Amino acid sequence: MSNQNARLLAHLKDLQSSPVGYTALHCHISTMPVSLRTRDNISQAIGVLNELKRTAKMSQVFLLSNFEVVFVGYDILPGALRSAGSKIHKLFGYAEPRGKTPYGTADFYTVMDLATHGKRLMEFAESVATPEDGQEAAVTGSKIIDGKLLAVIKNRIKATDLSSIMLNQPIYAVDAAGKMAPLFHELYVSIRGLEDAFCPGISLTGSRWLFNDLTEDLDAAVLRRLSSMPELGRKRFSLNLNISALTTPVFRDFDAALSPQQRANIIIEIHRNDLVANFALYKKLAPLLTAKGYCLCVDALEASLLPHLDLKGMHFHFAKVFWSDDAPQLANQLRGRVDEKGEAAVSNYILARCDKPEAVKLAQSVGIGLLQGKLIDHMARNHIPAVA
Repeated sequence: MSNQNARLLAHLKDLQSSPVGYTALHCHISTMPVSLRTRDNISQAIGVLNELKRTAKMSQVFLLSNFEVVFVGYDILPGALRSAGSKIHKLFGYAEPRGKTPYGTADFYTVMDLATHGKRLMEFAESVATPEDGQEAAVTGSKIIDGKLLAVIKNRIKATDLSSIMLNQPIYAVDAAGKMAPLFHELYVSIRGLEDAFCPGISLTGSRWLFNDLTEDLDAAVLRRLSSMPELGRKRFSLNLNISALTTPVFRDFDAALSPQQRANIIIEIHRNDLVANFALYKKLAPLLTAKGYCLCVDALEASLLPHLDLKGMHFHFAKVFWSDDAPQLANQLRGRVDEKGEAAVSNYILARCDKPEAVKLAQSVGIGLLQGKLIDHMARNHIPAVA
């Protein structure tokens, strides 16, 4: 799953030229008391909106990095959105918001017709987006991919061997002397390779919300390809899969063909947004997957998210944290968690996107021994020890 702040901004940019018929529900969860902003409450809130999504055309749900939740749907009655907003408010005990909403009210949720009040939501989306998000949304606004093209690409993916555009990036284990050795490799599909193969000159990620619709087909194509690889049992690797993909016939066929040793070599990475949005399903699947021998990894954690995620008992063997320039906050959060005793469910933290020397210094300062990133790849190739 992509950055949700970027997805919302990109989606609103897509709708700017024809917003008629679109309505939004914005739940101001960030205004709730901290004690109520629990994983379960947020997961249930997303569940209410996912249920609504099944009945609304072309609808999208966005969980932002500040834990605000936005639903955008087409041809849906405002009353249905207000009902959903009330259900979610009930999950939080009908607690009163603390402070004003971005729209200057004291309400728990806001319902907006995008044709008349879309500017208010756009201004909010721009206020929470990073500069990179804004650049991504600007590209998206050009509508360089549409639903018709997406359908063509999805059909071609189903009929194509993607092995030539499947790449990998190692996760390195670092010893006390800074010597690095690959622990496993993360497999992924090259987006540039997809574009060159299926739509030359067109950006697939130009419209994030449409690109996300491709992930189910990509997951299935990757699983089918891996099933035919004779070396599958000899290498340890990770896969980024949607939780929903783990319930499909393609995954069941993939799993049935594996030996216990092969399963033990596979780490399934779950994106943090997918985890929150489908937490009830994850709770059912996780113990079954680990019982079969798979390892699980929660992906894309950030400093601001760590206090809100109780990783104990969630069956994660690895937790992947993204390096950012907000090093002091990240270091403080990681130092406390890495030093905890008894957190056996998450025994290994991975610091990913290590593209600067400061990332290596941070990992050493908090005791993280698993690293991933462009700088780490360069250091490993040139036998440069990972020491500050």
